[in-house]
Amino acid sequence: MIPVSPAAVAGCGAISAFLIAFSIIPAKSPMAKRLKKLERIDEKSLAMRFTMIEQIVSKEKQSSMQQRLIEAGWYGVTPLAMTMRGIGALGIGIAISLTSLLLFGGNLFGVLAGAFGGLVAWRIPSIMLSRALKARKEDIQRQLPDFLDFLGSTVQAGLALNAALVQSADATTGALHEEIDSVLSEIRLGRPRIDAFNAMAERVNEESTTTMVTAIVQAARLGANLSVVLNELAREIRDRRWSRAEERAASLPVKMLLPMGLFMIPSLYLMIFGPVIARVVTPH
Repeated sequence: MIPVSPAAVAGCGAISAFLIAFSIIPAKSPMAKRLKKLERIDEKSLAMRFTMIEQIVSKEKQSSMQQRLIEAGWYGVTPLAMTMRGIGALGIGIAISLTSLLLFGGNLFGVLAGAFGGLVAWRIPSIMLSRALKARKEDIQRQLPDFLDFLGSTVQAGLALNAALVQSADATTGALHEEIDSVLSEIRLGRPRIDAFNAMAERVNEESTTTMVTAIVQAARLGANLSVVLNELAREIRDRRWSRAEERAASLPVKMLLPMGLFMIPSLYLMIFGPVIARVVTPH
């Protein structure tokens, strides 16, 4: 029998709830603060601008957690806030564990249920971040072919690449719109266009986006027909996405084996042999 105090459960839950609520408050991104400072620098001080830009890029790579937050688009969440969320979730898991011990009298089932609840609660912030990261990359993958088609058409119509980017960004929604706006903001602040595109590829860290940036950079350096390159790239990305969809559809039968073995086949056996067994074991 493990003694548990209700006051300890309430205190643990209250502290955890406070940590989670405090961590949810959106913080101003360090990137936004440094960009605001960069805007106050005299436009003639190009060397100082380039130095400040390099400092921004280096400081944004402080940790793998920061990189994951950037890839998920959580610019208003700092690694410290994520740590607080993890601690708060762990505290809620501990409160759940203590509550289960109170309800089940401290037996083995209560200990196991509490440990499982604490483990699940502790992993929830990380799971939410992973899902947001995956959803953002999938959103960019969906928007990218249409964006490239529009960009290629505007370039073919005679617009310069920067003006075409502005028009294409206005016609795009979601995460890709945010990233293109960031690229345009960096270009307006004086950063070279190639560096701004490479920074976007590093932030997104997605295969199709990296391919797009590489193609645009190479076309600009070699003087190739950018509209043709963009249209071919859009077609290639669509074909690649279709191939991935076919691979997922082909893997579904294999993934269905375990659910069928655990749930459908026993139910089928029960429906077939249940009446026979009931007839045999029932006394006449």
